[in-house]
Amino acid sequence: MDATPAAPSADRRELLTLGAVGGAFALGLARLASLVLNTAVNLPFQDQWDLLRPLFNGAGPWASFQLQHGPHRQGLGGLINWFLYRATAWDVRAEAWAAVVILTLAAVTAVALARRLRGRLSWTDAALPLLLLAPVNWETMLLTPNIAHGILPLLLTLLLALTWTVRGAALRTGLLIGLGLLALFTGFAACAFLVCFALALLRVVRPAADDSGKSGLRWLVLAGFAVAIVLFAQGYTWQPAVPNWRFPVDNVWDYPRFLALMYASLLGWREISTTSILIGGTALGVVVATFGWALHGVWQKSTAAAAPVLLLTGTTLVYGGFTAVGRLPAGIEAAFMWRYLPLLLPALVGVALALDQGTASVRPPVVRALLGAAMLIPALVIWGNFTPDRYAAVIADGKRLWIRSYLATHDLAEANRRSDFFVYRAEADSPWLADRLHWLEARKLTFFKDAPPQP
Repeated sequence: MDATPAAPSADRRELLTLGAVGGAFALGLARLASLVLNTAVNLPFQDQWDLLRPLFNGAGPWASFQLQHGPHRQGLGGLINWFLYRATAWDVRAEAWAAVVILTLAAVTAVALARRLRGRLSWTDAALPLLLLAPVNWETMLLTPNIAHGILPLLLTLLLALTWTVRGAALRTGLLIGLGLLALFTGFAACAFLVCFALALLRVVRPAADDSGKSGLRWLVLAGFAVAIVLFAQGYTWQPAVPNWRFPVDNVWDYPRFLALMYASLLGWREISTTSILIGGTALGVVVATFGWALHGVWQKSTAAAAPVLLLTGTTLVYGGFTAVGRLPAGIEAAFMWRYLPLLLPALVGVALALDQGTASVRPPVVRALLGAAMLIPALVIWGNFTPDRYAAVIADGKRLWIRSYLATHDLAEANRRSDFFVYRAEADSPWLADRLHWLEARKLTFFKDAPPQP
């Protein structure tokens, strides 16, 4: 009698896979929800005083959609916030919860993309929710909430990547044009739009195997993108976010160093050192190599994964390049800003998808399992960084102290002095800021809605 234990059934393997992926979602969401519950404060902060300008002015949703803040527009983020803030008496915490929902949708989209390319779910997909639900997204969730900056662009980039795998040419064309328009208008999702435009051009020159005889639809995508650019350009002005911006900087080698430090920051190495540059440079090199693999695949029409991987890695590379050019004049330390990290995550999703495609033909199960585990390591490193939790707690304490100080004095300058904290550092005691606080108080909005009445 054969004593060798039977291999797990297909149903059991599927159950274990669902458990692994579901467990990763539960873990990621539990930590993110706890972070928002404990550190989201109902107080407009820093750039929000400008981002909420259409609401202060009583303007409609279109004004919030096309609002330009720095080099980008608010787009879908402005539109969501126009409805969200009006529905919640301007509760800033609602935007933090909206960010959690958006990140969850991004993780679901990434898992759906991996499953579509592979044809089934895999336990390695557990890396994706850990990666995308990591608290490294905390700055535009909790410090200065702004879902349009990087969190919504992260979702839009993943949705565009998934759209390139849609088999129906007509449906794919409509989705690309619609999502492309939203991406161009919504924060730095404009980088995904640019890569999408380039990919659409490539598809005109080198159509995919299932697109033969559908050249009209391919040209329609380009026409739709051209219309989106014309609409975006209406009233747009170039506004670099750094005073005295210049290009190039004196030391042009600082540009690749800046990019390397951005990736080092994502992996938890937030210091300027040889080690950080080596670690970040290695990660950057892997992303560039993956982009090259995807570009070759699109040109040779060799794999269905090539287009989405090209979009994911290309978006991050374009975004990183723009960020380095735009921020390096402020100092190379700007590479460590937390708000830059959400749009580095698509590249890691792209690398994971490419690695998965590359290991599909590996025969020894042990080797395939080890390569699969390699996908989990960066996700665990990024998710396991608890520095954002500590930073968020400190900022939340400062915001709460400022609120108490203002409610006790109803004087902006005195609240700043008592709390040693500023809700808009650039113009800490500005009369226009005091006027806006009085405007909010008169209408019982934001933190005033729960404040006790004045004696």
